Amino acid sequence: MHIQRLRNIGILAHIDAGKTTVSERFLFYTGVEHRLGEVHEGTTTMDWMEEERERGITISSAVTTCPWRGHAIQLIDTPGHVDFTAEVARSLRVLDGTIVVLDGVAGPQAQTETVVRQIRQQKLPMLVFVNKMDRPGANFAEALERTQQRLHPGAVAVQIPFGEGRNFSAILDLLRMCVWRWQEEDQGKSPSQEPIPASMEPQAQAARAELCSRVAELQEAWADLYLETDDLPLEVLQQALREGTLDGTLVPVYCGAALRNLGIQPLLDGVVDYLPSPLERPLPAATNPQTGAQVELQPNPEAPAAALCFKVSHEKHGDLVYLRLFAGRLEPGVTLLNTRTGHKEKLQTLYAMHADHRQKQRQVEPGSLLAVPGLARVQTGDTLCAASRPVLLAPILFPKPVLQQAVEAMNSADHDRLEQSLAILTREDPTLQVIEDEETGGFLLAGMGELHLEIAVHRLQRAFQLPLRTGPPRVQYREGVAASGSGQGRLSVPGEEGYFVEVEVSLEPQEEETCRLVLDPACNPLSPGLLGQLQQPDFLQGWVGPEGYPLVHTRIQLRQWSASREREPASEVFVGAMQLAVNHALAANSQVLEPQMALHVDVPEAFLSGVLADLQKRHAQIQEVEAEGDQRRILAQIPLSKMAAYSTELRSLSQGMAHFQMVVEGLVPQAGEVS
Repeated sequence: MHIQRLRNIGILAHIDAGKTTVSERFLFYTGVEHRLGEVHEGTTTMDWMEEERERGITISSAVTTCPWRGHAIQLIDTPGHVDFTAEVARSLRVLDGTIVVLDGVAGPQAQTETVVRQIRQQKLPMLVFVNKMDRPGANFAEALERTQQRLHPGAVAVQIPFGEGRNFSAILDLLRMCVWRWQEEDQGKSPSQEPIPASMEPQAQAARAELCSRVAELQEAWADLYLETDDLPLEVLQQALREGTLDGTLVPVYCGAALRNLGIQPLLDGVVDYLPSPLERPLPAATNPQTGAQVELQPNPEAPAAALCFKVSHEKHGDLVYLRLFAGRLEPGVTLLNTRTGHKEKLQTLYAMHADHRQKQRQVEPGSLLAVPGLARVQTGDTLCAASRPVLLAPILFPKPVLQQAVEAMNSADHDRLEQSLAILTREDPTLQVIEDEETGGFLLAGMGELHLEIAVHRLQRAFQLPLRTGPPRVQYREGVAASGSGQGRLSVPGEEGYFVEVEVSLEPQEEETCRLVLDPACNPLSPGLLGQLQQPDFLQGWVGPEGYPLVHTRIQLRQWSASREREPASEVFVGAMQLAVNHALAANSQVLEPQMALHVDVPEAFLSGVLADLQKRHAQIQEVEAEGDQRRILAQIPLSKMAAYSTELRSLSQGMAHFQMVVEGLVPQAGEVS
């Protein structure tokens, strides 16, 4: 398959928008699978884990390849639940295009907005599929308008539904000005093309005029043609949609009902027609690890190889490392350099993945997604490259955990097994962190939410067969500096009487969540070795404030240092003095920070007042209440610590008819005592 005919795409959505159902239809209509996998029956191909099939949700991203119109579509189906946002973050780093699936009734939801922000940060082209148009209350026009307002102003319909809700039966194609209709008896395999009925003609012409108008804005020649003819030909519309999608000015919007097999083939056509091949994407950011100079990674099979590890999956017979090959050609037995560790890794076997199934490959070209077993020292975010041209690809950035839970083995004999199992889980999932609890001898497992921790504990009990004791989830607090300040630290050198080091620092708050170190231009010079250590990206990881929580949102400036003798101290002594200076600056100037959540609550109007009263008791800041028929959507911000047992309380207040979604918005000063 020529690289020009390759499409690396991801399907992303809010939970329950129908993302996995769309993926299953892709597999069925491209001929990869011969039966329709259903989420509600637990028969999906892409959700292959036992936990996924039991819960009916995607937990781990799955990779597959399917053919369409002479092209190869490499597809990643990602989770929609906010607790598994790491799967989205890692997938976006290796994709070239995306499909965002919306619920035709709810439109863009909390997690939809989050993933679209991530898509736009990566500057990835995007298609939108408004799903579930057969649900009562589905409204395509409203979903399109809210997509333009909340997700992307360039969203433009290329289809409109023929009827909505129970009346939805076909799709009106605005490019070819025809109606596509699917037959239930052949499971929607062969849509028929029909003329637009007279009753739909005014609506079709208005939607076509809007599409042509949006396209005419992109080029003067198209604008002139539109003014002359009051229309644009199919070739111009397709060219404009492709160019606009690739440069991010347009987002084609499709519609359908995946569960009823309506609208999937035109969406596959859109993937081929409008989303890019690896040749049409900007080159990935890469540097020479020795010099820091930029390196161009052309997707050329004859170039030295360079690949990014974006996922590690634990299996009984050895872990699988998932790679995106950006440059070069790979064959079984090739040896690559791990830029992070300096070790050489032999890629004995190369696999193309189909969910949990694998197929051996004799050769892999640039743009491919592949899996390799037996690379025990490789972690997510590592760069594997030819030793003849060392390169370092930008790391994958993951959000920090917000909840932690005590996890202990039931007996001392299982303690070591628990420690090993936790190491496997954290290697797989970088948003899980483990802290050893010195008081109890157990562990604190930190994750992105209650469901994230619950599934991790279930895996320990089921897959690793570990009997466990667990505590209730607790908020993971952090610390930051409340205002600018300075401090000094003085440390004597052990074993050398009269030899001490003094360090002066200043601290100030910053928007960036990490803790960052900078050097004052007037600071005394440091040796290259010590300076290099201080400038390592992970140098400040693990630094804590006076309350013992990780230090974040803080800019530390090394203003000056001196030693009582004319030689630079050992690095551990210098760092110790610097830590004393930071502690001095924080002593009266630190604040505990807690996660602030963006909360969306969907509730019937009859229960609205009770739900609002409960949120106000929890110190929520109500931002907006939207009306959608007899439903109300509450948009609010609330500290995570105030959300304990909220799901139970919300069910009680709404007779089980309301549901909510939370997304981490940021960190705010803690209100009240630490729980």
